[in-house]
Amino acid sequence: MPNTVWPSVHASRMRITKLNACGVPITSPLNKSLLVTDGIVKINFAPEYEDGEETLRKNGSGKICVNHEDPPQLKNVGVEIEFCGIDPEAWSLITGQDLVLDYLGNAVGQSMGSDPIDANFAIEGWSDVPGVACESGEPGYGYWLVPFVGNGRVGDMELAVGGAEFTVSAKTKPGTGWGAGPYSVVRDVDENDAPIAVPLLVPLTKSKHFHFEMTPVAPPEPTEGAVLLTPYTP
Repeated sequence: MPNTVWPSVHASRMRITKLNACGVPITSPLNKSLLVTDGIVKINFAPEYEDGEETLRKNGSGKICVNHEDPPQLKNVGVEIEFCGIDPEAWSLITGQDLVLDYLGNAVGQSMGSDPIDANFAIEGWSDVPGVACESGEPGYGYWLVPFVGNGRVGDMELAVGGAEFTVSAKTKPGTGWGAGPYSVVRDVDENDAPIAVPLLVPLTKSKHFHFEMTPVAPPEPTEGAVLLTPYTP
């Protein structure tokens, strides 16, 4: 099968989806569980591996008689997001901390306490793929997904003469319930061979921590803060 090599530049869009304890997107009318933003500087993905156990034994003559090392395993993927500014609703989805509202009900901040961090969410990011439009006639995008993330933490903030940096970090968890996902992010064709946008062609299994691919489907437009996620069929 052909192999597609693609470059990646920029971090053009990010979507946060609130999940339940089983890693499934929340579609309750009581939860605004979806937020899309272009107010990001960068997203960093850092896979962390557990080294395989090494067994080395020698016989009575000092020669190696057993030499074996188990293969390493992906333990989790660390995620760090740098925002252009404080985004209260995005930070609340990631950390589970309380929103601060003004007298009009607008989200203007966050109130952080010592309660356990139990928020679960998914992060999707989009990057640009330069040069693809010249070859295929349509733009290409890098699609990046960590489907089950928790332990969201706000990074250090320094108030100074220069602009402050605003970062949030988290780690993936095993046991995702994302499947193919609730959104149309890749290309397929309908019964008439017309191109259509659909969810992931191959649903993610529970062992998956990180997924990325190139897609011709454009990223979603930014939302006005957090919004409801329309119910879907997994």
